[in-house]
Amino acid sequence: MTTIAQLLVGRWHGLPASDIPQPTLARAALCMEDTVGVALGALAQGAGTSGVRAARESVPGPVLVWGTGFSAAIDDAVLANGMLSHAMDFDDLHAPAVMHSSALVVPTALALAQVTGASPREMLAAAVVGYDVAARLGRLAPGAFQRHGFQSTGVLGTFATTAIAARLLGLTNAQALNAFGIAGSMASGLMEFLADGSDAKQMHPGWSALAGIRAARLAKAGMSGPASVFEGRYGVFRSFARTEVDSAEVDAAIGSPWEVDLMSPKPYPACLCVHPQVQAMLELRAAGAVSADGIDDIEEIACDVPELYAELVYEPRGEKLAVRTPYAARFSAPYCMARALIDGALDANSFGEAARRDPRAAAIAARVTYRVMDLPQYPASFPARVRVRLRGGAVHEAYVAHNLGSPGNPMNDTRMAAKFLACTLPAVGNAAATRLLQALRTLPDAPSTGPMLAALISATVPEDKWN
Repeated sequence: MTTIAQLLVGRWHGLPASDIPQPTLARAALCMEDTVGVALGALAQGAGTSGVRAARESVPGPVLVWGTGFSAAIDDAVLANGMLSHAMDFDDLHAPAVMHSSALVVPTALALAQVTGASPREMLAAAVVGYDVAARLGRLAPGAFQRHGFQSTGVLGTFATTAIAARLLGLTNAQALNAFGIAGSMASGLMEFLADGSDAKQMHPGWSALAGIRAARLAKAGMSGPASVFEGRYGVFRSFARTEVDSAEVDAAIGSPWEVDLMSPKPYPACLCVHPQVQAMLELRAAGAVSADGIDDIEEIACDVPELYAELVYEPRGEKLAVRTPYAARFSAPYCMARALIDGALDANSFGEAARRDPRAAAIAARVTYRVMDLPQYPASFPARVRVRLRGGAVHEAYVAHNLGSPGNPMNDTRMAAKFLACTLPAVGNAAATRLLQALRTLPDAPSTGPMLAALISATVPEDKWN
């Protein structure tokens, strides 16, 4: 019987880059643009920088640590770059799979292109494969990993990076199959960071990148791994998600769809489970239905949300109301909705100490309630209903069926460029930011990765911002 790992290797490992449509490669480059942008923004904010400092203290190597001007060994560099990509929770998500794919795919593909000299097409093709592996595995049990205490990005992401590394390092099919089996013993990513808002989640994509490259190298050196790593008695899905799966569930035709086309970039630097509520609050604010000046008029802000939201951004209620760290705030729907109502935005400035201690935010957050409901658009997009009840009986409602950035409500290229520049201009200045944006936008048609890497090297964040 064909295992999931055998199917993935047979389907994806030898897929010619020429079989991937140019618009799909361009979409992968757009995801790369978004990921590098939010990583540089995080570095300038001093977020997720422990990996950067650890890489600088290690031995020099060939792979650039983004925004720093120095290079490190590939393991240290991809860990640091993956942490920066995920540090502000501003990186994109594949909603149906609940996977933060780009934060692990992009550092892996870029690092291995530096090491191997892969062309832009080869690098982007490997990234497309990584997106498909991540999403096809994630679709098997969306939300199940989180319910059992694991982030699917940390667990399943390791196999996406393994697929990328196996391609770009030139493994045979047999070696690639072993690499998947080896990667199963490296997969991890606990959700316990939610207990105190600590930084550990930042490590998950970077660790997946490091582990996938290491698994591929060990397989190329002759190490073996179980072909039943996914569906076996002690395989990934039974052990982490407490569910059974089989290869038929991932046996969809190539390109139906290309999973990278379903990646959802984020307009707000917070957990995606708060996005539709924030979007609804901003809509109600813009319509004049509610305002920060009328806090005393608000009796209740009632939210209808899917079950996953409750577990991540509403409970435990006391911790979601009294957010102690920026990470805790990014995972609190009441807090994020309050800041959106007060400021008319939710951005990198929304999570500093002064913002978190704002008594107005606490007063609004305390009025937020929720109930779990089945909403028809979930999980293809992340929907929510917000109903504001005012003193005197007036009720104002907003329903967000498709969160901004999802395939049903996409961010266009202009808005993506604006997000990139908003992240990078304060970090590296106008000249370096616009040069890097241009290099990333032209990457699919570039003859080599040289111009893009040169632009990335020149995009250096002043050290006093992150060290």
